[in-house]
Amino acid sequence: MKQFLCELFEEHNYPKEARASLLADYEKLWACDECRDIFEKYLNEYKECDRTNFGEFIVLAAKAGNAVCVDGRATQFICFLLAAEHLREMYIKKDLPLSVYHDTMRDMRYKLMECHKMHGVWGSFVASWFYGAFVLGRFELGRLQYEFANHFATKENYTIAGIELINDYTPILNLHIPSSGPLTQEAVEESLSIAYEFMKKYHPHYLIDGKMVIECSSWLLFADHEKFLPENSNIRRFMENFAIVESWYDDGFGDCWRIFNKDWDHDAAALPRNSSLQRAYADWLSAGNKAGEAHGIFAYDGEKIIKE
Repeated sequence: MKQFLCELFEEHNYPKEARASLLADYEKLWACDECRDIFEKYLNEYKECDRTNFGEFIVLAAKAGNAVCVDGRATQFICFLLAAEHLREMYIKKDLPLSVYHDTMRDMRYKLMECHKMHGVWGSFVASWFYGAFVLGRFELGRLQYEFANHFATKENYTIAGIELINDYTPILNLHIPSSGPLTQEAVEESLSIAYEFMKKYHPHYLIDGKMVIECSSWLLFADHEKFLPENSNIRRFMENFAIVESWYDDGFGDCWRIFNKDWDHDAAALPRNSSLQRAYADWLSAGNKAGEAHGIFAYDGEKIIKE
C-alpha cells in the first residue's frame, strides 16, 4: 500500500511536505491494531464488492486515528488514498480509460491543497465528496467534472433543446468545477467535447436525442455577478453558457472558503484581497451586498451549446 501511495503522490505532484506528512500519518494508523482492522475491513469489502459504506468507514477511521494523534482530516483523506488502488482496478475491469482515472484522481490533490490553505492540515475537510468518484459516478474530463444525476435544477419539468426534463427522473450530468486553475471558455468547450465522446462510448444513456443535458448548481452562476464582475471575466463568460433558472442570496455565504480560503465571519473588511476576484467580492460585500448561488441548464450536441 505504501508503494501505491508513493506512486500516486508522484503521479500528481503532491508537495514534498504533504507526502512526508501523509506517509507519517499512514505509518501511525497502520501501526495501530484498531485502525488497521478498520482499514482492512472496509478496503477488503470495497475490493470484493466495488462498494463499501464510505461514510461509516471515514468516521470510524477518524475516531480511531485520534487515539494515535492523527488529525481526522488526514485520516479520512488516507482512507480514500488507499481505496484509490482498487478504483484503478475497477477502471481496468470495466475497460474505462486509465487516463480518465488519473485525471479524476487529480481532484484529491485539489482538495488536499484547499484543506491546507484553510486549516494548515494535509488532508481533506470534505472527504465525503470523494464518494461519487469511487463508485464510478463522477469523472473529470478535461477542465470539468461530470456526475450522473437526474434533473434537479428547476424542481419541476423543464424543456430544453426539444427534450422534456422530468423532475428527479430524466438522466442529466451534474457539472462540477474543481479549483484547478483558470476557467477559460476554451477549456470549457474542450471539456464538453471530451465528455460527449466519453458518454457516447461508455454511458450512452446520458445522451438524449444525441445531446447531453448539463445542470449546475454553483456560486459561479450567481446572477448578481453581472453587477460587480467585469464583463470579460471568465466567470461571466462561463455563466453565459447557461439558462439560469434560479438564483438566490446566501446569508451565510457558505462558499466564502472557495474564494478567500476562510469561512465567512461577516467581516468584509478582514477578507484578503490578493486577486481580482477577491477584491471584487470584498468590495461587493463591504458595500452591504450579499453573495449567492444559482441553478443553470444547457444542452450540448457534440458541437455547440444550446440554451433554449
